[in-house]
Amino acid sequence: LEGKELSVIGAIQELTRILVGQNPLDIELHWRKWHMTSCWKGVTDFTAMSGLEQAMWDITGKVLNVPIYRLWGGPVREAIRAYTWPGPYSTPEQCGEASAYAVEKLGFTGLKFDPFGDEYFTISPAGLDFAVRCIKAAREAVGPKADIAVDGHWRFGPQAAIQIARALEPFNLLFLEEPVPSDGNEMLARVRAAVNVPLAVGERYYTRWGFWPLLTERLVDVIQPDICHAGGILELRKIAAMAEPCGVTVAPHNPNGPVSLAAVVQFAACTPNFLITESVHTRTLGNELVKGPLLVQDGYIPLPTKPGLGIELDEAALGRYPGNPKDIWFPKKVVY
Repeated sequence: LEGKELSVIGAIQELTRILVGQNPLDIELHWRKWHMTSCWKGVTDFTAMSGLEQAMWDITGKVLNVPIYRLWGGPVREAIRAYTWPGPYSTPEQCGEASAYAVEKLGFTGLKFDPFGDEYFTISPAGLDFAVRCIKAAREAVGPKADIAVDGHWRFGPQAAIQIARALEPFNLLFLEEPVPSDGNEMLARVRAAVNVPLAVGERYYTRWGFWPLLTERLVDVIQPDICHAGGILELRKIAAMAEPCGVTVAPHNPNGPVSLAAVVQFAACTPNFLITESVHTRTLGNELVKGPLLVQDGYIPLPTKPGLGIELDEAALGRYPGNPKDIWFPKKVVY
């Protein structure tokens, strides 16, 4: 949980007081105990629960000698589609070049961009023009070979978000992600009523209770739960099941490490309304931390056949990279 690593460590220590010595295959029972016996819950709790739950699913799959997706009815696809972040770029021309490289050389069929610089809540005419020229260059570079998504990183007010969505509509976006702050749904509802671009939200929501209003109020076309924060693999299955009869697809938020990717792949394998997942092709350090890491091949991740999550942690490699708390990304300047 970026910027809250020490909080999560504390939450794990608290949750394990009722876990140590118990059967790790009783996953639903342990999750319900954690959820029902705590008076105070927040994203640090659910992040801790997600990590412990993923570990228990890994144990369960290895005890039964099957990939986790076999325990949920089997796969509905043979490979998992992924998108990446082309770049770096500082001009629209470079954005187009990076896009072409990601598609032609790396094989991705999905790209995502945040072309908005340091602007916050409002957007200037120059900022909007730069963003439009970047996405225009990307679309011209890849044509119909790849989907393009745009991420607002939950920092614009509704007026700016509506401006952005209308300006980008000609480029046939896969979705516009987190266009407004996700602390409440009122601003999102205003954007939803005013634009025709598909909207995606969810990286800062957790549990099925958190996602339920997005579905019942018909606010989004795509939900983006994070398997490391929303409550775990089974919780994502439940969230996706709620979304399916609403006609909403699932594109998991996944800028994380190799264990997160492995969990997403297991989830996506057997989720009918899965759309695409995030994969940052420049973050290769994580592949050193596991034995047999899952890799993107021509824009897709083949399903693993090994039991459990399909990977093994490399304890020696982990020891070479001690964990340290880090500051979360934020715009260099804030303009209200």
